[in-house]
Parts: sequence; structure tokens; C-alpha cells
Amino acid sequence: MMHSENSRLKNVLGEIETLRMKRQQELAHRSHSPWKRFTQQELNDEACPTYKNLLIGRSRRIPDRQTIIGIAEYLECTSGERNDLLLAAGYLPIQTELAGRALELALEWAQQTMKTLPFPAMIVTHTQDIKGYNEPFRRLFAIPSGPSGDTPLNRIDLHFNADLPVRPRSTFDKTSFEQWEYHAIQGIQAFKRNHALSRYDAWYQQVIQRAQKYNAIEKYDNKPDAEEEPDRTQTILAGPESSGELVPIRYRQMSVSAGSRLYPQIQVFLPVDASARKVFADLGCPADCEFGWTTR
Repeated sequence: MMHSENSRLKNVLGEIETLRMKRQQELAHRSHSPWKRFTQQELNDEACPTYKNLLIGRSRRIPDRQTIIGIAEYLECTSGERNDLLLAAGYLPIQTELAGRALELALEWAQQTMKTLPFPAMIVTHTQDIKGYNEPFRRLFAIPSGPSGDTPLNRIDLHFNADLPVRPRSTFDKTSFEQWEYHAIQGIQAFKRNHALSRYDAWYQQVIQRAQKYNAIEKYDNKPDAEEEPDRTQTILAGPESSGELVPIRYRQMSVSAGSRLYPQIQVFLPVDASARKVFADLGCPADCEFGWTTR
């Protein structure tokens, strides 16, 4: 038993030292100078008070699970690197986002579920990619069909890209623009909050870079925190395709998730006022729809 514990501790320290030296090598390629230097002493001071003692053999107790997680945070580990550390220490890994076959099955479930919904709906993954939407959604938000609509959509582009109809139709006056900005702030904060454990993953950084194309992080990330239970009501110019007349309508969205994970999820859009119900009825939605579901 003692040999097994010593071997495990040796593996843990080897994993930590490999990651620590890797981060030191990466410092030279950073555009800014961080406060971290990723030294053994700094790791000891910032994340694991017994680290120096472990290195010299004065202590042989493997750090507890929370300390290992703290070390991973200090070392700016990706989800995979953090889980390798946890496994080396004999702890269960942290499962964050679905991947591989599990993600494929969840998306299949979402596609089948969306087909049964009588309201506009889209499927979104943790990377904010839109993996499908129904015809009422395409018509409500005037998404191009045919070859021009074949480009993969992302929720960030849907919200910020002025070349798509959603943004200009959602910012047609001062009130609607303020509401649009509020949802931008709330969306960015929710993304960072929901995926805090994945913030060093490549996919997370790609989402941030996509938002930076629109200067969204610079504009909205430093705003005061949005309410924990935000107002999910939004306004957009919409109207029956037959007339081409656009009027302000108010709608609300709710989320339906597959299983215990937040993503992938189906975003469903429901009418709030009489004008919206009229437009939704033109899309083939139930004319007498009310809020029978709980928003999430």
C-alpha cells in the first residue's frame, strides 16, 4: 500500500512538473507579461502550501482533490490536463462538455425533439454553434435559405453580425438597442460563468475570438453584472411574409437541455404580446399559445 501511494505521488508530481515547465516555456510567446512565473515556489505560495515539502520528500501525503483542482487552475490547465492530474492523484475527473459519440447522440435527440415543437427553435452546442433550426425559426429571423444560407451559424454571429437581419431588426430604436445590449452583456457573462472550468480549452478561446471580431468583449465584458434571473423578453421587427410589413413584436426564449448537461440545448421562442401571437400564427404556431413551459 505504501509503495502504491509513493508511486502515485511520484506520478502526480511528474504531471505537475511537466505542466509547470510547459507553462514556463509558453511565457516567451505571450503578448503580455502575466504576474505568474510558474516557479515551484510560486506554485507552493499560490496553490499548494505543501508543494516544496512534497518535492523534497518531507511530506508524502497526496494533496486533496480541491487542492489538485487549485493547482490545475494555477497552471491554467485545459479540461484534459486537469483531468489527467485528477486521475493521476486517484480522483474522479470533472466531466464538463459532451464530446464524441455522446455529443452525437444528444444532438440526435435534440433534432428529434425539435421536430415535435410547434414554435421557432434552434439547437445550440457549448461552442455556441447552431446545429440546426426549424422552418418557423428561419422565417421569424429571416435567415437566408438556399446557397447563401449554407454558411454554418453561430449564436454570436446571429446576435452581433449586422449583415444578418437579426441585429438591425432588434436595434431599430433606442429602447430596442438598450434591450439588445443588455442581452449581449447577459449572454457573455452567462457563457463565462457556465464554462469557467473550460476557459483554457481551445474551443473556449475560439468562442472568445469570435466575439472579439465584433469588439464584444471590450464593449460588454466590463459592464455591471446582469441580474441572476434576467428579463428574457426581447423585441424584433417581424411580420407576415405575405404583406412584407414589419412591426415590433415581443418574444421570449426558453431552453430545453438533453440530459443533465447544459448543452446541447434547444432554444425555443414564444410570443409575448398580441402582435407576436399574430406573427407566430402566420408561421404556423398555435394561435392561442401561452407560457405553458418554464423558462430556463
